Amino acid sequence: MRTCKKCNLKIKTDSDICPLCQNKLIGKKEDNVFPVIPNIYKKYFTFFKILLLISIIVSLICITIDLMINKYHFSVFVVLGFVCLFIILKTAFNNKESLFKSILGQLVILSILSILWDYFTGFHYWSITYVIPILCIICSVNLAILSIILKNYLNEEIFYFICIALIGIIPLIFIVIGIPNKIPSIISILLNLICFISLLIFKFKDVQEELKRRMHI
Repeated sequence: MRTCKKCNLKIKTDSDICPLCQNKLIGKKEDNVFPVIPNIYKKYFTFFKILLLISIIVSLICITIDLMINKYHFSVFVVLGFVCLFIILKTAFNNKESLFKSILGQLVILSILSILWDYFTGFHYWSITYVIPILCIICSVNLAILSIILKNYLNEEIFYFICIALIGIIPLIFIVIGIPNKIPSIISILLNLICFISLLIFKFKDVQEELKRRMHI
């Protein structure tokens, strides 16, 4: 009989995963008496493979351009951006109780850390030129992915969805103050505006009710 430490249950199964919490089971395998319950990774396995392939292709293209130009190193930010994308997705699915809150927290923390790092190394503006806009782009991509995969769950986390989309528009300030490379900021603004407008179009009543509840109107 296998044991799930998280659920504190003993289960007769030949699976390595608990059918209730998806945690790893320990103990001797037995004949499976439960129906197979596919987890989120198995359910969208093809989608994640395509996303991984696109990430690798885009990263290789950026690295090639960097090597050809031999001047800029934006490919480093692109590769790290994709790494963050998959880390955020994995964290989000593992903490399903508050997906968008988790993404919002990571966005804020990483943005603050990048600014502090930039500041204490002479402030060369790379934090607001590249890091923060790219983080906002990653979050907007995550919002799109999660809203497609977890349609019903979006209603419960709509407030954090709004917060992330609005934060993604903040790079507009960087353009106003005249940062040298505006492309990452422009992409971030456009993507998050699309996310926010899509939310208003398809979930206007839910947004209205959430804002009333939060602001006690």
